[in-house]
Amino acid sequence: MKNSEVKLIEQNAMNWLKENIHFIKVGSAIEVATPLIGAYGDLVYCWIEKEDDYYRITDDGGTLFKLDPGQENMDLLEEAMDIVIGAGFEFDEETLEIYQVVDQDDIPATLNDLTQLQVALTYLAS
Repeated sequence: MKNSEVKLIEQNAMNWLKENIHFIKVGSAIEVATPLIGAYGDLVYCWIEKEDDYYRITDDGGTLFKLDPGQENMDLLEEAMDIVIGAGFEFDEETLEIYQVVDQDDIPATLNDLTQLQVALTYLAS
């Protein structure tokens, strides 16, 4: 493959990302709509919230709520919590929120990691 082909493929991939990831200001937060789809056919969303000089990247509790709205399956929630913590994220047991607080430079990588984690978690109960 020629270098010009690689550059064209890279540019097309970057254009695709720009067209398929949407950042929507909602109040003081930013909703991130991604093209990723979980096991139930739902699009994956994340939120960016400013906290002092840092940013909280979160699922706003939506991922695990969808898996177990009544929080009745404790085995499922414990397994999910282990996966979340193993992936380097924090987990709020009361709100079921998955989050990580990062510097501005780490936002893209954390969004990527969180969206992949969300998709993986949707397959726990399917």
